[in-house]
Amino acid sequence: MNHCNRTRYLIVLSLAAASVSPAVAQERWRDLVVTAEYRCSVYDRDDYRYPPTVEQNIVTAMGGRIYSPYTATHFASTHDTDIEHIVALSEAHDSGACAWDGIRRRAFARDLDNLTLASPAVNRNIKRAKDAAEWLPANNRCWYANRVAEVKHKYALTVDPAEAAALKTVLSACPDVAMVVTDTPARVATPTRAGACGPFKNCTALRHTHPNGVPRGHCAYRASMDRDRDGWACER
Repeated sequence: MNHCNRTRYLIVLSLAAASVSPAVAQERWRDLVVTAEYRCSVYDRDDYRYPPTVEQNIVTAMGGRIYSPYTATHFASTHDTDIEHIVALSEAHDSGACAWDGIRRRAFARDLDNLTLASPAVNRNIKRAKDAAEWLPANNRCWYANRVAEVKHKYALTVDPAEAAALKTVLSACPDVAMVVTDTPARVATPTRAGACGPFKNCTALRHTHPNGVPRGHCAYRASMDRDRDGWACER
């Protein structure tokens, strides 16, 4: 960082710190500062760019499953999912990231600890930029609340009072915070692309359309392609 950029960064950082009164800043939960959100610089979505390849990294991290923990839904393809930031980017911006430089913002945007998959309907129309006080998932609430707290702690982001209260309420009733993933999908998203159902001659042909295979219940699933009988055909 050159001298001019460093000076600008320190000024923004000082403004962010000055916006929080000492009395409020001392209130903490899980070592997180509890204070009102504050936008110390203009939010620009382009400052939080990430490569589309992170979607495959999310799938790999979930053992090859194309799965949304929010709705406990397995999907046939990543064409049917959105990359979802658990702590939304604009929420992070208003919780301290407004004082970061571009390198740290981009690192945050692609951090797998803060990434999962969701249907476009949930990501774009329901959750959007909401925090835990405004929205909680139907499934995996304990995992979600714990992950929000972990990510905010990792990046020294703040939580507002309502958000802290909501997270506290959820976590106080959690015997476990692990993500629950159903091995055999109870629900499978309906394929949206032409040709998604096949028929496919073999797994090689199926993987051209569904690189990670398909679960039982998917229109392309065939028991003959599920050699290990785990409810997932042609997985890698």
